[in-house]
Amino acid sequence: MAHKGYQSGTLKKVKTKHGMVWKLRYFAHRSTDGKWVEQTPLLVGRVQDFPNERRARDEAVRLGLIEQINRNIVPANKATFGFIARDYQRVALADDAVKPKGFSTRDTEQGFLRKHLLPRWDKEVAVEMKPLAIELWLKSVSVDAVEYGQEWESLTKWRRLMKDIFLHGQKHELIPDSCNPMEKVKVKASSSNYVPIILTPKDTFSIFSKLPLLQQTMVLLDAVTGLRYSEIAGLRWKDVDWENKSIQIQRRWIRNNVDEPKTKASKAPVVMSDVLAAHLQAWRRQTTFAKAEDWIFASVRTKGATPRVGNMLVRDYLYPAAVKAGVLTKSRMQATWIDRKTGKTVEGEKTVYFDRKGERVKRFGFHQFRHSLSSFLTTKKKVDPKTAQTALRQSNAAFTLSRYTQTDSDELMAAQQMMVDAIFGAAGTAIQ
Repeated sequence: MAHKGYQSGTLKKVKTKHGMVWKLRYFAHRSTDGKWVEQTPLLVGRVQDFPNERRARDEAVRLGLIEQINRNIVPANKATFGFIARDYQRVALADDAVKPKGFSTRDTEQGFLRKHLLPRWDKEVAVEMKPLAIELWLKSVSVDAVEYGQEWESLTKWRRLMKDIFLHGQKHELIPDSCNPMEKVKVKASSSNYVPIILTPKDTFSIFSKLPLLQQTMVLLDAVTGLRYSEIAGLRWKDVDWENKSIQIQRRWIRNNVDEPKTKASKAPVVMSDVLAAHLQAWRRQTTFAKAEDWIFASVRTKGATPRVGNMLVRDYLYPAAVKAGVLTKSRMQATWIDRKTGKTVEGEKTVYFDRKGERVKRFGFHQFRHSLSSFLTTKKKVDPKTAQTALRQSNAAFTLSRYTQTDSDELMAAQQMMVDAIFGAAGTAIQ
């Protein structure tokens, strides 16, 4: 009988002479005839020590019982990609992994597996997966094949995750050492072709003026400090140092969880101008969540238990304000895209946004203000790159200049004119 796949086991309470205990039920191939049959349940612990199933499950994991029931029950040449992937999730994405990954990384990888990799490859036997088939599949869901397909930057991450899963299978002897088709899978150059829209101070004010006080305060905070949205969402009133005119960055709110700031540099406080302080105070007077421990931008829907959701703010406020300000235009168009839940190609009407050059805009949000601050400081105001790096709380100035700063045509013209002046100034003449 074929193996049924990766198993987590089933917990049940069993009465013994020593009292009620938790036992873990599981299946394995019977050695005599290969049939898939239930085995003798494994002892987890006493019910009085683990009063609910969740705590009993945690204890089973701590004891290594989940690993035990999955080891050596599947021949290396029969293990499916899904079997190896679930073992990878249990081991590599655990809080107590040898080298724990950050919360956002774990959440991202879980999302890749759940939405994309497992729907396609779950039942495929790992040793039978071919590099060309994987490569063609990646291309078929890319922007090269589908209008709203996956960017190659994302597909590079899928490939890396699949490679890590195969390496995990090799390391834990779930598959042969020779089995890793991802070594031969190629993807398109993964550098992002995303070019952010750089907003001038006039653009920012135009957007700002079209928003209610809450959203105005968030935009101003982002535009003048360069905080990431996750850091803005993670602010509590106690983080604002009114006396010293600064805001402490203690945490970030990302994917419905509190997490540490992204980097060591990200933990640096940001300064707070009088205008910014006035807007924060005005918002504090208006909000019902104004205590020191409250989120500054608390969600009304959750009664202050969580901050507001960023993508909803962008969809409901930033996009409409940018259209009213003339920064963006919008149109309804026929389009094709990959449905995130089913992974299938879908056709229909979508609202499409365009910038002033008439180019389609795929991303527009709070991060626009962070990029714009960097460009404004370094190209318009000629601020030292180190100052711009510190303002954005990034690890090095080179990254700030290469990824967050854009030079506009006025700056390029001014730079060229300096060389023209130098050349023809020396000659004393120029073609008229």
